[in-house]
Amino acid sequence: MPVLPHKCKDARQRSDVVLTCGLIPLWTVQMSVRRKSARVVMLVLSCVVLSVSAASIKNGTVPKNLVARVTPFLGDYQGEWSSSVAQDVSDGISRYKLDNPVLRLSLDATNRLRVQFYIDPASARLGDELDLLGFGCRSSVGDLLEFDMAKPPKQPTAEPYQVFAARLDFDWGNCPSRVHAVASNDLQLSLQVDPTSQQYVIRLQLLKRVQGDSKIVVEDRGVQRVVKVRPKASDPGSMYDPKMEYCVLNELGEIEQCFDRETELKRYIVPFPFPGFSALWYTKNSPNLKVIPGVKKTYHEAVFHRPIDAPATPR
Repeated sequence: MPVLPHKCKDARQRSDVVLTCGLIPLWTVQMSVRRKSARVVMLVLSCVVLSVSAASIKNGTVPKNLVARVTPFLGDYQGEWSSSVAQDVSDGISRYKLDNPVLRLSLDATNRLRVQFYIDPASARLGDELDLLGFGCRSSVGDLLEFDMAKPPKQPTAEPYQVFAARLDFDWGNCPSRVHAVASNDLQLSLQVDPTSQQYVIRLQLLKRVQGDSKIVVEDRGVQRVVKVRPKASDPGSMYDPKMEYCVLNELGEIEQCFDRETELKRYIVPFPFPGFSALWYTKNSPNLKVIPGVKKTYHEAVFHRPIDAPATPR
């Protein structure tokens, strides 16, 4: 009889003995021994390597077998949010003007991954944490929800490569208007190594808003072309009876040509007329336009950097 792996559970039902064993969760061997005959049934003959996903993250902690691989990347990163580049504080992620913010990536005593923000390096040294969305918002980055550790490249490369990706809970506190305030809007984080610039790079993404983005299209020789509807420049009509023109856009979003939409009265002869009812009148618009529904998503995005040779922050 072959030697059974460890971590086996012995369950007895009537006269059967069922042993379910496995060194790896998806390796399963089941043996059923009966009084008069013996047989071995292999139920699963496959081994699947799973990434560390939300199902295996408990209490926001990084799995013990990955802590050593995450530790070298802990520390302070400097960068900027996309809104600070645009110099539009009112539409950015924060009420503050973030010229040189700092992101601190750390693990606490229980191996919980923590992401904290500071308005500048001086505040980071003092431990004066930033309320990211602004004063009084009480916003915060919460527990780790998903964690995916990537495999390192087999050969040396000059191209950036990902180390891990994470999804963390985000609480907008008292300022839901600065983000898309739905429970599923979490902070997306990815960490890459850039061998050329000798830097670790953290990229962040948080959903800002969701807008309807429906388009009007017209069929042009089997190809759908986007149409922009606007008042006619030569004869805009009145508020109650506006005169509109329809303009086809090219691939760059520029107006290619405009046209009027014609309405024609049509008649349909009823095959089996009823008394007093022999035809159906209706109007037909030409060309035929249709609306394609869509959604446009806008994100707050940020990029933070840290030199590879910078010492990691001690835990």
